Amino acid sequence: MRICVVSGTFHPEAGGPPTFLFQLLPELVLRGHQVHVVAFGQPAAQPTYPYAVQRVSRALPIPLRLLVFTAAVWRAGRSADVFFVSDYGLPVALVNAVLRRPVLLKNVGDFAWEFCTRHKWIAAGQTIDEFQLAAHPWRVRFLRALQRWYVGAATRVVAPSKYSARLVAGWGVAAHKLSVIYNALHPAPAPMARAAARAALGATGPLVLAVARLTPWKGIDTILRAMVGLQQAVAGVEFVVVGAGPEQAALQAQAQALGVPARFAGAQPAAAVQMYMRAADVFVLCSTYEGLPHTVLEAMQAGTPVVVSDAGGNPEVVTDGSTGRIVPAGDWQTLATVLAQLLNDAPAAQALAAAATRSLTRFAWPALVDAYEAALLALLPGKTAAQ
Repeated sequence: MRICVVSGTFHPEAGGPPTFLFQLLPELVLRGHQVHVVAFGQPAAQPTYPYAVQRVSRALPIPLRLLVFTAAVWRAGRSADVFFVSDYGLPVALVNAVLRRPVLLKNVGDFAWEFCTRHKWIAAGQTIDEFQLAAHPWRVRFLRALQRWYVGAATRVVAPSKYSARLVAGWGVAAHKLSVIYNALHPAPAPMARAAARAALGATGPLVLAVARLTPWKGIDTILRAMVGLQQAVAGVEFVVVGAGPEQAALQAQAQALGVPARFAGAQPAAAVQMYMRAADVFVLCSTYEGLPHTVLEAMQAGTPVVVSDAGGNPEVVTDGSTGRIVPAGDWQTLATVLAQLLNDAPAAQALAAAATRSLTRFAWPALVDAYEAALLALLPGKTAAQ
């Protein structure tokens, strides 16, 4: 099967979607499929992959960028049996009006909401769920209608959680087109000993960790507010943020204003992220939106207790009081209390972490690869990997 993969982001860029594709696509190649990727990014000095990768620079103005990207999708799609889209479905829908190839689209969020948040087209702090129901000006309505069109034009839409599937269903996508394939954990090397990880990072006190893209909906500001009270309850507690993004300067200024000694480590390679996970006493994700949080799965795999918000797909990963703790999104007072409880009761925290690690059988990597290959082949009856 010849697969044209289309994505807005791709390795070595950070984030869940590029990591997912980077790990999945070699598996499909090993099973006999041909893969050609079209994505945004800088074309110079790119790594070597076992498949073709064509990148379109983001330095181009938006209208020209979309035109060049769509032309690249057209060229790659003409020799493909099927399109496999990671969120960025507009160019595929445009060229597929002529090419008529089957399309499997993985939809992890709401592009219209993210775009409008970044460009301040909607009220600051408006959550993804509020966005679905709010009244909007014409340009936001147009963007939402465009998204509904290209998602609905896909032959099959895969969501990484039941929450994400409900979101897409709310746009009017037919139920028979929708399916859920949970994100999964790629096999990882044996974790570093916790003491060695802490020594390597110079951690001396209780360590609270967040790993996230620094955008408004990731809730780092909520964790910073919680740290004010937590410093009173837990002596010597440290807070480390791994990740980069447009909110970094504002968050660093907030930490300084609150008197929170937060360390912003920036984007880190996967091996370093795993080391931070092992060194941490608690991992926190207090976002107002998640499809299905891969970083939480990684923290569970590392044996680190997790605290998550009740937003999006988080409750589909964590069971409160059994495999971690769940707090209301944005509630920094409750978050501070829960973090203090875990940091002051190490046996209870480790019991949660051990139960979480055992629960990860639901997110096995081989099952994910099987499910995506089956979903792609189902679009081409009678097709096999070797064809």
